[in-house]
Amino acid sequence: MQRYERTRILVEGDPSLAQGIAAEIEAECAVEVVDEPHEELVMVKVRESVRNSLFYLGEALMCSCRVKLGDTMGYGMALGSRRNLAYNLALIDAAFASGAAQEKVPGWEHLIRKEAQRIARRQAKEAARVDKTRVDFSTMKVEA
Repeated sequence: MQRYERTRILVEGDPSLAQGIAAEIEAECAVEVVDEPHEELVMVKVRESVRNSLFYLGEALMCSCRVKLGDTMGYGMALGSRRNLAYNLALIDAAFASGAAQEKVPGWEHLIRKEAQRIARRQAKEAARVDKTRVDFSTMKVEA
């Protein structure tokens, strides 16, 4: 599983999943917190679709954290004021990259894949709900 996909699932999914995996990592590995979870502002870059040019929409609040497991650095960030999630993501990032607790990685990946399926079902349900209200203007009668 790729880093981007894993992080996206952990951010969009149930926060208790990331909390549980992080607790297992803390129990097995010595964690060094390099940067405590802290809030900061980041610029939001957006691509304008007509000219295909980039511009900055504005600022967004996010939390970031850096931890170290052995020689491996882990980085976590989350939009909003979610310090605990940023810490958990940093810990999970470092554990997957370092190979610490390598025997547990397949089990964690299985849990993350199950959460991805739950997210997909939730999104499909929401899309179906939105589709009920969609209007097809090409089938509407035009009266002069």
